[in-house]
Amino acid sequence: MERNASGPGCGAARPGPGPDPAGRGAVALLENGEQRTASGAWWAPALRTEERAGGIPDWAEWVEQVLAATPAALPLPEEEYEGLSGFERVLAPFAEAAGDRMAAALGGEERGLVDLAAVRAGLVRAVGPRLARIAARVLVTELHRAREAGGLTGGDSRARFREFLRRAGGRRGLAALLKAHPVLARLLGRVSLDAADAFAELLRRLVADHVALAEAGLPCGSDDRLLVDVEAGAGDSHGGGRTVALLRFADGTRLVYKPRPVAAHRHFNDLADWLGRLPGAPRLRTLTVLDRGTHGWVEFVEVLPCRTEPQVREFYRRQGALLALLHALDGTDLHHENLIAHGEHPVLVDVETLFHPALPIAASDDPASRALHDSVHRVGLLPQFLLGDDSALDMSAVGGGRAALSPVALAGWADCGTDTMRLVRRPGRFRESANRPRLHERTAEPAAYTAELCEGFRAAYTALGEARAELLGPTGLLERFRRDEVRVVARPTAVYATLLDETTHPELMREAGARDAVLARLREGTLGHPALPGLEDEEIAQLWSHDVPVFTVRAGGTALTGVTGRAVPGTVPISGLARATGKIAALDSVDRQDQEWVIRAAMVSASTTPAHHPAGPGRGPRPAFAPEPERLLAAARSLGDQLVSLAYRAADRANWLGLELLGDRYWRLGPMPADLAAGYCGPALFLAQLADVTGVARYAETASASLAPVAGLLDALHEDPTAPPAVGSGAFAGLGGITYTLLEVERLLGEPACAESLPAALRLLEAAAAGERETGVGAGTAGGLAVLLAAHRATGRPE
Repeated sequence: MERNASGPGCGAARPGPGPDPAGRGAVALLENGEQRTASGAWWAPALRTEERAGGIPDWAEWVEQVLAATPAALPLPEEEYEGLSGFERVLAPFAEAAGDRMAAALGGEERGLVDLAAVRAGLVRAVGPRLARIAARVLVTELHRAREAGGLTGGDSRARFREFLRRAGGRRGLAALLKAHPVLARLLGRVSLDAADAFAELLRRLVADHVALAEAGLPCGSDDRLLVDVEAGAGDSHGGGRTVALLRFADGTRLVYKPRPVAAHRHFNDLADWLGRLPGAPRLRTLTVLDRGTHGWVEFVEVLPCRTEPQVREFYRRQGALLALLHALDGTDLHHENLIAHGEHPVLVDVETLFHPALPIAASDDPASRALHDSVHRVGLLPQFLLGDDSALDMSAVGGGRAALSPVALAGWADCGTDTMRLVRRPGRFRESANRPRLHERTAEPAAYTAELCEGFRAAYTALGEARAELLGPTGLLERFRRDEVRVVARPTAVYATLLDETTHPELMREAGARDAVLARLREGTLGHPALPGLEDEEIAQLWSHDVPVFTVRAGGTALTGVTGRAVPGTVPISGLARATGKIAALDSVDRQDQEWVIRAAMVSASTTPAHHPAGPGRGPRPAFAPEPERLLAAARSLGDQLVSLAYRAADRANWLGLELLGDRYWRLGPMPADLAAGYCGPALFLAQLADVTGVARYAETASASLAPVAGLLDALHEDPTAPPAVGSGAFAGLGGITYTLLEVERLLGEPACAESLPAALRLLEAAAAGERETGVGAGTAGGLAVLLAAHRATGRPE
């Protein structure tokens, strides 16, 4: 049964110039009498160097078709336009044309399962804001130019804004805008064209998979259960405008569409079900997955509260088990948006980054940094902060998801809907996510359930170790993943998102070379380095489609592919499957205890308890007590032995993982930095003093190894004159503490490296004290002066 949309443009043929004289006139406005060749056409400036040999590109033909169907005048209601909604009106012809193209691409079978008017409206709603964001900087610049030229005569600021929209919209205004900004025309054309085709592809796949969906028990649509909405944009856009989408049917059922292979998710479900059947391991809730090779369909999971406190505790036990499984499978990037709290079940909704390979860019000569990277911390479930100057934001699945402001300023708009609209940079606002359980209308505080988290982790880790024979080997469960496609996170998505946003500057919208020059910064390292060398050309090519670049690899392979499936330069040194196999083979009680320590340390940062408490009333005097020296020395040796055993080592270097207090509020787990209070200088000084008292060589060796990076640190600080004052001269959190450690370790152990580094440290300490603002002992000049006095007494040097 076929249902046609009744809205304007629904089910119409693709827009095109046709016989309409006005349409041909719109194209003429673009051409202005120029030849339609790659050298002289209106679209030529938007071509990259390597594209100039061909004919008219598809996006340019599409732009001409859109303009041909654009009304001569922009219909604009007399209302206030919040946000970028006014610009959506100007660009509505692109969104409407995308809806028409999608509708025209559907056959009778698709129309029989779809409320076409509703789905078309959903596409228009999805595309409009994207187009407005792309064009916003150009349109605001043109708005200011018109206002300053006195061309806007409305009675107030909002009336003048509406007047500008009418001028910029309509066939003539839009054509003038795009002719002046061919790169903008390219981006608008590419995004709207790809969105239409991606929507149509989704609907065709829904029909083709109809029987398989029904057999899997997933919603699939029918004559009495039409598809009434497609909510696109649930994730980043990849591979030609394709995004994860949420489908809603007339009876209220929902279904998740993923435009990529989901075999890894299907095999993860098998593994999670297997784990849940092992003795002592918590059972994990998984989602029904239909794998169709090129794409897949996933059960929609609702957010549900817990009914009782025991259910909350069980949620965290299961989350601990999930953490153990993801750690064993070398998962990563599992942030708060990838997990849903479904009653007492933490449900993972995306597993595309399982078997994530070790990447050269992540390598470090700090053994503690490498240990953290290989630990449960890498998974992304445990608290991890995005840091700003004044605040921090937890993005993890365990502790993140709170409603909060971003600690990093983002581009936004002020005075929207007026002729003084302008770009501003201010913290973005994150909405509360659904990753944490709720009980009695209150969201659980994860730090209160650290014991349950560790209990679930311990149970699953132990079960995995005891049953590893079923996982490993040619017939083991892991072998099922060998040919599964998994994602490689080449760079933080935020880098790509920032580039996509910032390269819509008006000066970059006139000629492709200008935009290419900015995108080329990916090659220079100023925006960080890619995971593997040689990916930059593919990154830039995908960014030109206004997509977030994505790379994949087979779980059992080492060759990367781009979004089209073609090979790209670079291979990973070892497959993710091989790494996971080695990790599972090495599971033991010692490693489990190390991982539990990482969990507990990371969970400290999830606490909402202040780092410092107000002082309470004193307890009064206590009787004098002199402990026996032997007991004190035994306690010191016990601490020393723990420090030696907990040190991570590589070659001649040693370091520890520790907690660093940031801004008197946030605890950050990481490799110890170089200061005395929270860094490796503290353990080094303690071990050197203990070695001096006891004569035990291992204390001295560990102290010396932990100070190995100091010489390189001092060289780096010397290269940047602004660095010493920024570090400060403080005795505990600055160069004072580092210098004092070198001074004392050289005195106690006769360490030559410390003696060689001491003069440079003293010079940097003086430079820090001369340029810093902080005056206190811990982080400021008073501490630095105390260390200089100590150095003078120890060395007799007048300087």
